Amino acid sequence: MLSIRSFSGLTEHLQKISKSKRLVVVNPADNQTMEAIIKATKADLIYPVIIGNPDDFQIKKIQQQIDFQLIECDDLIKAATTGVAMVKSGDADILMKGLVNTDVILHAVLNKENGIVPYGNVVTFIAAMEIPHYHKLLFVTDPAVIPAPNLRQRMAMIHYAITMAENFGVRQPKVALIHGTEKLNPKLSYMTDYQKILELSKSGEFGSAIIAGPLDVFLALDQKLGKIKNVSSPVLGDADIVVFPGFESANIFYKSVITFAQAQMGGILFGTEKPVVMTSRSDSPESKFNSIALACLI
Repeated sequence: MLSIRSFSGLTEHLQKISKSKRLVVVNPADNQTMEAIIKATKADLIYPVIIGNPDDFQIKKIQQQIDFQLIECDDLIKAATTGVAMVKSGDADILMKGLVNTDVILHAVLNKENGIVPYGNVVTFIAAMEIPHYHKLLFVTDPAVIPAPNLRQRMAMIHYAITMAENFGVRQPKVALIHGTEKLNPKLSYMTDYQKILELSKSGEFGSAIIAGPLDVFLALDQKLGKIKNVSSPVLGDADIVVFPGFESANIFYKSVITFAQAQMGGILFGTEKPVVMTSRSDSPESKFNSIALACLI
């Protein structure tokens, strides 16, 4: 039975199944992206297609290290649309953002005529996090794309996160709906969503996943604290997925555990026809590599 509990385990699994993917990256003119591409290529996870300026220092630097296809383009908007077109046509399996503004990539991805988002799909971001002293990978949504999710968007986020967890071999994902306490507060708009999600979960909307909430982060991730507070929950201290009220809280959690707990992370967009690796310019080469590995798994 497949069970991937770390990023090193993910890489090993991908190497065992030997399914190298064609990754098209838009303007990888930064050192972090290039390091990740080199590592992923040498690990036989990808064959890279680079869209950028052939005179760029970073592109020149890797020409003697790995084999890749180069598509010459020094216009970032055209580079983004070219990358999306390659994924849409099947000439590439994964799209990756390099040194280019997020809005440029998203504009191409979301384009109604030539983009890669099926009609009606919710596009969101899910991060996988390997946190020291937590006993398994944790999936976090949404720290990057949707500022204030409505019910439909929140349900899509949960469905996508469950899909990601199941791809890692989690048979019955445990989902924690995060709040500042375990007490319902009807004055908060997202609490209505939480109540509806819990009702839908009981009727089988989310398959075999176990959904509980509201729970604070302590209760979701630390069983001892739950016992101290005398709280009973099937998710107590064992969450696979944490769903936050909105972008701000998810983003703060996500960046805090990276900064202060030295967590490893990887993240991709969901809701697109093919995986999109849309990391931040400040993300480390390891985070970008992990994100590539995630995209290869999905």
